[in-house]
Amino acid sequence: MDWLAVYSRELLLLQKKMGKLGYIFSTVMFPLIYLFAFGLGIGSVMQIDGGYLPFLAKGMLSITVMMNAFQQTALSVSVGRFYFKTFQTLLLSPVSAVQIIIGIVLAGVTRGFIAGGIIYMIAMLFFDVPMLSLAGIIGILLSAVCFGLLGIAIGLWIKNPDALSSVMNFIIMPMTFFCGTFFPLNNLPPLLQTIVSVLPLTLANNLLRSESFSTDILIDIVILTIITATLFIWGTYKLKNYHE
Repeated sequence: MDWLAVYSRELLLLQKKMGKLGYIFSTVMFPLIYLFAFGLGIGSVMQIDGGYLPFLAKGMLSITVMMNAFQQTALSVSVGRFYFKTFQTLLLSPVSAVQIIIGIVLAGVTRGFIAGGIIYMIAMLFFDVPMLSLAGIIGILLSAVCFGLLGIAIGLWIKNPDALSSVMNFIIMPMTFFCGTFFPLNNLPPLLQTIVSVLPLTLANNLLRSESFSTDILIDIVILTIITATLFIWGTYKLKNYHE
């Protein structure tokens, strides 16, 4: 249960941030703007089974969880390393690398669920979006853990704070726009479809929009689980071999 101490530490830091109205506002403003702008602007002309607004709302839920889970963990590790030097203190504590990773990732998952929950509740209130299926719940949980672990791995890998913005520009932002958040993947060229079909955000979107389990959905769950496990192993390796 050593991870609980790390998780509590991360939540205390998060609580101080979320006590500020501007922080919450900035966290949900980006997905809300896209939800209302795309939903109201082109929702009536997009021909998608089940309607475009539910399609878009679930896509916005996935990127909100991705952005918040990733940023929470990446910033916690990188800022602790480069600015406050608190991450080194955490490593000196009698807490194993695995427990540290679990605690930090769960904090990222918590932040992702809070922000994503706000977005999806607004979508349900204003656009009559249905509840998530069981496959969707599994998908959003797996993706939150996956991107939390990615945040830790990136936070340990970068050599300076500026590199984090490059990761956002070259990894996170392309997934935001090409992984089926705003439009179906079948609108993309075949080669690009093949590439993005195995990315974590695409897998999460597939699960979120699934109403029931099927062979394809089970395959998506397996692939997303493998990616998550790989990131966990990578993050654990980087943490155990960490040195400045």
